[in-house]
Amino acid sequence: MIVPVPTRGVRWNRTAPGCVEPGVRAGELAGWLLAAGVGGAAVSVDAEVERTWCVRPVPGEDEGWEVFWCERGGRFEWTRFDDESAACFSLFGRLVWARLAGSG
Repeated sequence: MIVPVPTRGVRWNRTAPGCVEPGVRAGELAGWLLAAGVGGAAVSVDAEVERTWCVRPVPGEDEGWEVFWCERGGRFEWTRFDDESAACFSLFGRLVWARLAGSG
């Protein structure tokens, strides 16, 4: 059964000036992974490092982030994102899922 949600008088959550925007920054990723029990994950922030998951700004662009597994000079499971937080959430979700599924 679908129940209609009234929209009249509803106040949407918005970030007020001076508030911290929700999201994860690349520099915080290791701490979030540790808190989720994935502290041993091989993650590199802002650099391409062999045999690690890399999250970094797309080189040569003002906007955009990429996530990939780096091995033998290749990029595997490469994905591009519009912003830093989306890239970090994607990698965080992937690594936590792998941990919970028993493959990480």
